[in-house]
Amino acid sequence: MHLNHLVETPKDISIPMGGLQIASGNTILRTFVGSCVAICIYDTEKKIGGMAHVMLPKNNTAKSTKNTKQEGKYADEAIDVIIEKLNNMAPNLKLQAKIAGGAKIFTHESETGGLNIGNNNIIEIRLILQEKKIPLVSQSVGSKSGRWVTFHCNSQRVIVKEKEGEKII
Repeated sequence: MHLNHLVETPKDISIPMGGLQIASGNTILRTFVGSCVAICIYDTEKKIGGMAHVMLPKNNTAKSTKNTKQEGKYADEAIDVIIEKLNNMAPNLKLQAKIAGGAKIFTHESETGGLNIGNNNIIEIRLILQEKKIPLVSQSVGSKSGRWVTFHCNSQRVIVKEKEGEKII
């Protein structure tokens, strides 16, 4: 008898720009971010979590992205959607967060101010997490290049691959 059938093969899900996904167990969520930010919110005991590919800090339009393919586009909506979906999966969650991305990709961006999209995304996400009392336990943000972000639901490890190499946050 082979043991291969007893080992669950990980489910690997790619998240597009502005996308959002909730998962549990042996699932891996991955995305590539430049000035965008990948935010992972999870519960370590229940082994559930979500990842959003945040493109912009706030939805200033009159149209919500909730229940669309772009529900991860804006930090303010994406965090609310992840929390709501996780709460629908399990009660009494102890949520934590990790973020990666927010690079200054475009040379015309100023270090601070309205034109630095990556930095604005990071600031907004940190503010929202603080308001919602969700600890930001680890991050890999800034720099001038994009990165691959992989979130393992079982272990809550977030692996970030950049030009300089790979690290676990």
